[in-house]
Amino acid sequence: MKEKELKQAISRITLSPEAKERMMDRLKNQKEEKYVMKTKKKMVLAVAAAVMILGASAFAAGGMITGWYGSSRSIPDYTSLPTQEECVKDVGFTPILKEDFANGYAFDNGSIVKNNLTDDSGSVVEKFKSLVFRYSKDGDMVELSQEQYESQMPQNGTAFDEKNGVTIYLTEYTNKMVPPNYEMTEEDRQAEESGALVFSWGSDQVEIKQVRGVNWEKDGTHFGLLQIDGDLSAQELADMAKELI
Repeated sequence: MKEKELKQAISRITLSPEAKERMMDRLKNQKEEKYVMKTKKKMVLAVAAAVMILGASAFAAGGMITGWYGSSRSIPDYTSLPTQEECVKDVGFTPILKEDFANGYAFDNGSIVKNNLTDDSGSVVEKFKSLVFRYSKDGDMVELSQEQYESQMPQNGTAFDEKNGVTIYLTEYTNKMVPPNYEMTEEDRQAEESGALVFSWGSDQVEIKQVRGVNWEKDGTHFGLLQIDGDLSAQELADMAKELI
């Protein structure tokens, strides 16, 4: 996801025609602000706007959640690892801070992401902030996201590994990024229905990206490690996650 981000939902989600139409309308109405989702041109799987449509099991106090919108600045908020005090002031919770991982990936920069969870009518039911830290090694980038929210979310991915009773979930898929006015072909629809492709609207041109990520929850904080066309295997990502658990 582009180098500033958020995290898009890493899950294979099927939308109804009505939901797709609503999503396209919202995307066409976006202006200058860039939205990135719970999946993030390296690390923005949808630059102009991205909407994460959740499953029917996502709930907030105000009702069922159907959309997740996130926005961040085009330049990093952090160029060095921040302190816990800075993070609490910026996002309201104490994150895990790590300068580097055992495999050599070291902190590069970080962003603050502003999130809105919405219901089917588009009304905001919860607002919160996330931290996205980017770690690099020989030009390869991996993103670590951390956030806290009150809404009940379904867990993304398939149980893959665990440590100290914490389950690490894996998600892998091929993402087709398309412009807001892109018209899906019959082949596209078949690929989406079969799960061969996951679509994201909002890019300047059509691009195909391989997405791999792991996510977990511990002590009320939701974590994710994500790569787009990256070098790390699923197990290597899980091993990095274990360093944070």
